[in-house]
Amino acid sequence: MSLGQNFVNIYEAEDMKKLFTQEDFNVIRIVRDKIKYSISHHFGLQPNKIYSTHPTFFSEMTAKKAVTIHDEYWHPHVDKVSYKSFHYTTLLYLSDYSIDFEGGRFVFIDEKFNSTVEPRKARLNMFTSGAENSHYVEKVTSGVRYAMTIPFTCDKKFAIEDPSINKYNKKHSK
Repeated sequence: MSLGQNFVNIYEAEDMKKLFTQEDFNVIRIVRDKIKYSISHHFGLQPNKIYSTHPTFFSEMTAKKAVTIHDEYWHPHVDKVSYKSFHYTTLLYLSDYSIDFEGGRFVFIDEKFNSTVEPRKARLNMFTSGAENSHYVEKVTSGVRYAMTIPFTCDKKFAIEDPSINKYNKKHSK
Protein backbone atom coordinates (compact mmCIF):
# COMPACT_ATOMS: atom_id res chain seq x y z
CA MET A 1 0.00 0.00 0.00
CA SER A 2 1.15 3.54 -0.50
CA LEU A 3 0.27 6.92 0.86
CA GLY A 4 1.61 10.03 -0.79
CA GLN A 5 5.23 9.46 -1.87
CA ASN A 6 5.88 6.25 0.09
CA PHE A 7 4.83 2.66 0.55
CA VAL A 8 2.93 2.03 3.78
CA ASN A 9 4.70 -0.36 6.13
CA ILE A 10 1.82 -2.34 7.59
CA TYR A 11 3.70 -2.71 10.88
CA GLU A 12 3.74 1.08 11.25
CA ALA A 13 0.03 1.52 10.47
CA GLU A 14 -2.08 2.01 13.58
CA ASP A 15 -5.17 0.42 12.02
CA MET A 16 -3.41 -2.60 10.49
CA LYS A 17 -5.54 -5.00 12.56
CA LYS A 18 -8.59 -3.69 10.70
CA LEU A 19 -6.96 -4.62 7.38
CA PHE A 20 -5.35 -8.00 8.05
CA THR A 21 -5.89 -10.97 10.33
CA GLN A 22 -3.39 -13.68 11.18
CA GLU A 23 -5.34 -15.93 8.81
CA ASP A 24 -4.73 -13.41 5.99
CA PHE A 25 -1.00 -13.51 6.72
CA ASN A 26 -1.09 -17.32 6.75
CA VAL A 27 -2.70 -17.34 3.29
CA ILE A 28 -0.09 -14.88 1.99
CA ARG A 29 2.69 -17.08 3.40
CA ILE A 30 1.25 -20.23 1.76
CA VAL A 31 0.88 -18.47 -1.60
CA ARG A 32 4.36 -16.98 -1.32
CA ASP A 33 5.86 -20.39 -0.51
CA LYS A 34 4.16 -21.95 -3.55
CA ILE A 35 5.55 -19.15 -5.70
CA LYS A 36 9.02 -19.63 -4.19
CA TYR A 37 8.96 -23.32 -5.15
CA SER A 38 7.76 -22.41 -8.66
CA ILE A 39 10.73 -20.05 -9.04
CA SER A 40 13.05 -22.70 -7.65
CA HIS A 41 11.78 -25.29 -10.12
CA HIS A 42 11.61 -22.99 -13.16
CA PHE A 43 15.02 -21.36 -12.67
CA GLY A 44 16.84 -24.42 -11.29
CA LEU A 45 17.53 -23.02 -7.81
CA GLN A 46 17.64 -24.67 -4.41
CA PRO A 47 14.57 -23.45 -2.45
CA ASN A 48 16.71 -22.76 0.63
CA LYS A 49 18.86 -20.34 -1.40
CA ILE A 50 16.10 -17.85 -2.25
CA TYR A 51 14.35 -15.56 0.19
CA SER A 52 11.39 -13.22 0.30
CA THR A 53 12.48 -9.60 0.07
CA HIS A 54 11.02 -6.12 0.21
CA PRO A 55 8.94 -4.40 -0.84
CA THR A 56 6.18 -6.96 -1.19
CA PHE A 57 3.06 -5.02 -2.08
CA PHE A 58 -0.44 -4.92 -3.50
CA SER A 59 -1.07 -2.55 -6.37
CA GLU A 60 -4.27 -0.92 -7.54
CA MET A 61 -4.07 0.69 -10.98
CA THR A 62 -6.81 2.89 -12.39
CA ALA A 63 -7.22 5.52 -15.08
CA LYS A 64 -6.85 8.27 -12.46
CA LYS A 65 -4.23 10.92 -13.12
CA ALA A 66 -0.84 10.18 -11.54
CA VAL A 67 -0.14 12.18 -8.38
CA THR A 68 3.51 11.17 -7.89
CA ILE A 69 6.25 9.67 -10.07
CA HIS A 70 5.57 6.34 -8.30
CA ASP A 71 2.08 6.36 -9.81
CA GLU A 72 3.53 6.46 -13.33
CA TYR A 73 3.83 2.71 -13.78
CA TRP A 74 3.73 2.90 -17.60
CA HIS A 75 7.37 3.97 -17.98
CA PRO A 76 9.85 1.27 -19.09
CA HIS A 77 11.99 0.12 -16.18
CA VAL A 78 14.14 -2.65 -14.73
CA ASP A 79 13.13 -3.95 -11.30
CA LYS A 80 16.72 -4.56 -10.15
CA VAL A 81 17.47 -0.86 -10.77
CA SER A 82 14.38 0.25 -8.83
CA TYR A 83 14.87 -2.28 -6.02
CA LYS A 84 18.43 -3.49 -5.39
CA SER A 85 17.17 -6.44 -3.32
CA PHE A 86 15.21 -8.03 -6.22
CA HIS A 87 16.65 -11.03 -8.08
CA TYR A 88 13.29 -12.53 -9.10
CA THR A 89 10.05 -10.63 -9.53
CA THR A 90 6.63 -12.24 -9.41
CA LEU A 91 3.27 -10.65 -10.05
CA LEU A 92 0.16 -12.47 -8.92
CA TYR A 93 -2.79 -10.99 -10.78
CA LEU A 94 -5.97 -10.45 -8.78
CA SER A 95 -8.24 -9.15 -11.54
CA ASP A 96 -8.98 -9.95 -15.18
CA TYR A 97 -7.95 -8.00 -18.27
CA SER A 98 -10.95 -6.97 -20.43
CA ILE A 99 -13.39 -7.96 -17.66
CA ASP A 100 -12.34 -5.85 -14.66
CA PHE A 101 -10.23 -3.31 -16.54
CA GLU A 102 -8.95 -2.21 -19.96
CA GLY A 103 -5.32 -1.41 -20.71
CA GLY A 104 -2.98 -2.55 -17.93
CA ARG A 105 -1.28 -5.34 -19.83
CA PHE A 106 2.30 -6.17 -18.83
CA VAL A 107 4.82 -5.73 -21.66
CA PHE A 108 8.35 -7.17 -21.79
CA ILE A 109 10.53 -4.99 -24.04
CA ASP A 110 12.77 -6.68 -26.61
CA GLU A 111 14.79 -5.34 -29.57
CA LYS A 112 13.06 -7.69 -32.02
CA PHE A 113 9.56 -7.89 -30.58
CA ASN A 114 7.76 -7.22 -27.33
CA SER A 115 5.92 -9.91 -25.36
CA THR A 116 2.63 -9.02 -23.71
CA VAL A 117 1.03 -10.68 -20.69
CA GLU A 118 -2.71 -10.24 -20.21
CA PRO A 119 -3.49 -10.32 -16.49
CA ARG A 120 -5.98 -12.94 -15.30
CA LYS A 121 -7.00 -13.74 -11.72
CA ALA A 122 -4.47 -16.18 -10.23
CA ARG A 123 -2.10 -15.90 -13.23
CA LEU A 124 1.51 -15.70 -12.08
CA ASN A 125 4.06 -13.69 -14.04
CA MET A 126 7.60 -14.52 -12.87
CA PHE A 127 10.91 -13.34 -14.26
CA THR A 128 14.47 -12.42 -13.38
CA SER A 129 14.66 -8.82 -12.22
CA GLY A 130 17.65 -7.66 -14.29
CA ALA A 131 18.05 -5.67 -17.51
CA GLU A 132 17.18 -8.76 -19.55
CA ASN A 133 13.56 -8.16 -18.50
CA SER A 134 12.98 -4.47 -19.06
CA HIS A 135 9.23 -3.89 -19.03
CA TYR A 136 6.30 -1.55 -18.50
CA VAL A 137 2.58 -1.74 -17.86
CA GLU A 138 0.16 -0.18 -20.32
CA LYS A 139 -1.92 2.64 -18.86
CA VAL A 140 -5.19 1.40 -17.42
CA THR A 141 -7.94 3.13 -19.39
CA SER A 142 -10.96 1.93 -17.39
CA GLY A 143 -11.77 -0.21 -14.37
CA VAL A 144 -9.32 -1.36 -11.70
CA ARG A 145 -6.32 -3.68 -12.08
CA TYR A 146 -5.17 -5.43 -8.90
CA ALA A 147 -1.95 -7.40 -8.46
CA MET A 148 0.44 -8.47 -5.74
CA THR A 149 4.18 -8.07 -6.28
CA ILE A 150 6.13 -10.77 -4.44
CA PRO A 151 9.89 -10.38 -4.97
CA PHE A 152 12.69 -12.77 -4.07
CA THR A 153 16.41 -12.38 -3.47
CA CYS A 154 19.41 -14.69 -3.44
CA ASP A 155 21.17 -12.41 -0.93
CA LYS A 156 20.28 -13.40 2.63
CA LYS A 157 20.99 -9.87 3.93
CA PHE A 158 17.90 -8.67 2.00
CA ALA A 159 15.64 -11.45 3.34
CA ILE A 160 12.50 -10.42 5.21
CA GLU A 161 10.52 -12.21 7.91
CA ASP A 162 7.03 -13.56 7.37
CA PRO A 163 4.36 -10.98 8.17
CA SER A 164 2.33 -11.74 11.28
CA ILE A 165 -0.04 -10.17 13.77
CA ASN A 166 2.45 -11.08 16.52
CA LYS A 167 5.14 -8.94 14.88
CA TYR A 168 2.67 -6.04 14.70
CA ASN A 169 1.65 -6.52 18.35
CA LYS A 170 5.31 -6.53 19.49
CA LYS A 171 6.02 -3.31 17.59
CA HIS A 172 3.03 -1.51 19.13
CA SER A 173 3.43 -2.82 22.69
CA LYS A 174 6.68 -0.90 23.24
